[in-house]
Amino acid sequence: MEQEVAALAMTGATTIVAAMATGAWETARNATVALYRRYVPAQQRAVEGQLDRSASRVERADDIDGERGRQLPRWQDELEDFLQQNPQAASELKAVIDRIRQDLPAAQQSWAQTNIAREHGIVNAVQYGNQHNYYMDSPPGTDTVNGQG
Repeated sequence: MEQEVAALAMTGATTIVAAMATGAWETARNATVALYRRYVPAQQRAVEGQLDRSASRVERADDIDGERGRQLPRWQDELEDFLQQNPQAASELKAVIDRIRQDLPAAQQSWAQTNIAREHGIVNAVQYGNQHNYYMDSPPGTDTVNGQG
């Protein structure tokens, strides 16, 4: 159950942060605030302030994606705490994620990608760049996919 909560929190955080500084921000902010209003009304104003501060930092940043990356752990922690206290809200958070993703511009749709390894699996993912992986102590230059060196 902990892994599912952590994975959903990461997906939610990534989606909310991806919406910052885009036309999807209003949808993301309103849907997130409504979720808190429904389950923990006492925290609604605090979450609104945190969302606004995070979005403001992203909007002002010279490196918007870099700032999104800095905001991500904050929102992952926030949503993980929220889900642990309100496990019944998981399906509603999934609906919020889907609603936000519908409004995200194409560039942020790929930013909001979430990769999860299960059952001791390995995920190797890269966006906008190259990735080189070497397994089982194979020397550089060895093609481990085709077994060629």
